Parts: sequence; C-alpha cells; structure tokens
Amino acid sequence: MTSRREFLKQTAATAIAAATFRPLVGASEAAAANRPPGRDGMAQTVLGPLDASKLGLTLTHEHIADAPYDLKKWPKTWGGSAEFVAKAVEALKVVQTAGVSTIVDLTTYDVWRDVRFLEQVSRESGLNMIACTGQRFFPPKSRVSMPARTIEGLSEFFKKEIDQGIDGTSVKAGVIKIGIVSKDVTALEEIGLRAAARASKATGVPIRTHTDAANRAAENHAVILEDEGISPARVSFDHSDDSGDIDYFLGLVRRGYSLGMDHVHRGLSSDFKPTYERRVECIKLLVDAGFAGKIFLSQDSEFGGSLLPESAKEWRDKIDPPDGMLFETRELIPHLKQIGVSDRDIHTITVENPRRFFSLS
Repeated sequence: MTSRREFLKQTAATAIAAATFRPLVGASEAAAANRPPGRDGMAQTVLGPLDASKLGLTLTHEHIADAPYDLKKWPKTWGGSAEFVAKAVEALKVVQTAGVSTIVDLTTYDVWRDVRFLEQVSRESGLNMIACTGQRFFPPKSRVSMPARTIEGLSEFFKKEIDQGIDGTSVKAGVIKIGIVSKDVTALEEIGLRAAARASKATGVPIRTHTDAANRAAENHAVILEDEGISPARVSFDHSDDSGDIDYFLGLVRRGYSLGMDHVHRGLSSDFKPTYERRVECIKLLVDAGFAGKIFLSQDSEFGGSLLPESAKEWRDKIDPPDGMLFETRELIPHLKQIGVSDRDIHTITVENPRRFFSLS
C-alpha cells in the first residue's frame, strides 16, 4: 500500500512536472462565489433540478442505451425508435418496481450519448436519471473526436454541458465521467482529469472515473486530481471491485475518496478475477472498517446493448449481470445482508451516499 508520505512525494513530483497545467490561484473560489444561489442540496437530473433527498435508491454507474438515435444500427426486430423507447420504458418500470428510484447514466458524448432519449424514458418510466458530461479515452476510432485537447478547452466544454445544456437542449449534466484506460495516465488522459477537476470546482458537480483497479490505477488518478486541489469527497473511482486488494481500498477511502463497486457480478464468471465471493467480502471488510459511507453499488450494465455489433454484443452478454439492472436489488444486496451487512449500512450505501455525492456543492 502506498504510504501517505510516498503519496505526497508523488503529488509534489507531478506538480513540478506539470507546472504549466496549474490553474490560476483563486479561480475556483471566484467561480464558486458566482454560482447561482439555491443549488446546494439539489441534484441535476435530465428533467431538471431535484432535491437530492428524493433520489432514493440510486444505481450510480449504468448505461441505458448505446446511440438510440442512430437508426442505422438498430436491429429490425426492435421496430425503430418508438418501439425501442417503449421497450426501454417497460424494462425501466420493472427496475423501479424493484425499489430503484434513480439511475446515473455515464455514457459520454463520444460514445453517442442521447439526452433526448434519456429525458423521454425518464419522464415515461418515472425514474429519475442523471446524465453526464466528460470524456471516455478509449472509444472506437469511428466515433467522434474530442472537442478540445487543452485543459482549458475541455474544461469549458464540460462546464457548458453542466451550466447551459447538452446538444442544444436544456438538459444539463449532473456528473463528470472520465474514462482512463490503464494504470499509467497518458498525457491526453491527464488533460481530461485536470479539465474534470477544474470543471467540478467551478460548478459543484462531482467526478466519477473509469479505473484499472486491478493495477491500482486510482492512486495515479489521485495524484493528478489532488494537484488540481479537488476534494476527494467529490470523486468516485468506479470499477474498483476489479481489485481484491483491501489495502488498496483502505488507502483511498482513508484519503476521502469513494469506491464504485459496480462489477461485482463479473466475478461470477471464471474469466474474471477476483471472484464474486472476494468482491463481496471486500465490501463487507470496508463496512466493518467504518467506511460504508465511501461505497457505491451499481452494475455498469447496458440496456441497449443490442444496438452494438454482434461481436461486441457477445462480449457485453458475457459481462452484463444475469438480471441486468436488477442484479443489485435481487442478488447483491440480499447476499450482503446474509453475510452481516446491516440494513442501516445498506441504506447508507444505496441512498445516503448518492444523496450526498450528487448534491451540487
């Protein structure tokens, strides 16, 4: 486990190496002072601001659909746009009946996010939805390119989608998602992390990152984010359960970061390590250590996976949970209770943590 002293040394080294990236002193404080009043305690959903206390049980890392507006990719069996929306609404109503109140869709613009679709299915299903801005740094080559390759430019893009709206709509992002491919952050990915930190500080919107947890990648993300002065309380390192290293987890939560445990179902397959049992055990160990307040549960599933090419669809079929977005409520939560995680801790993880995290600050 990286010690605090080693971590600070790494932070200092990064600061020196990236001096040209450092923000102007006082810029974030000035931005905070100019935020619209009355936003504290509110979460930004696709249907508008919502009192965060009304988010309820929240799935914090999901994907409703991949490019639902791209009709050329739709299988004929779906019948086109109207049929796809109807099937999505029907499925999401089942998720709502299972006790879920809010879904956070972490599909970024570069993998064909469609906020009009999210707005429609949210309204018709009755589920709250939070859309994201951000950048995933490993899209297929055929997809759209970055809107900017400088920290300032990318940060301005994120802030525009948070403050003004997405794709010419009034739908605003309520979270920033950054997808980092592997352990070592590339120069371009560093731009993304720094842009996210600056946009977060200016708008009060939190950050979630895709992490290569098996290789302790969040430790490298943290060095950059802390150099930008971001509060660890506003950051979640997702896919963390792809590591089974409790020392790695404790090192992060003790610094104030949250962990997205959203690949737990993958441990059911012999193709993925650690095992399901170890992933669940690590959640229990964190709770026992007093860190229920630093855990999120989700499934990283993709309802619209049928829109993908067949080769990719076979891959998604392998890794998506057997019960789709119902895996957490049907399988994972009952299992956690069976091994001794209390109802109070489950409520903290699934309701209180999202309420706090997605509140604009």
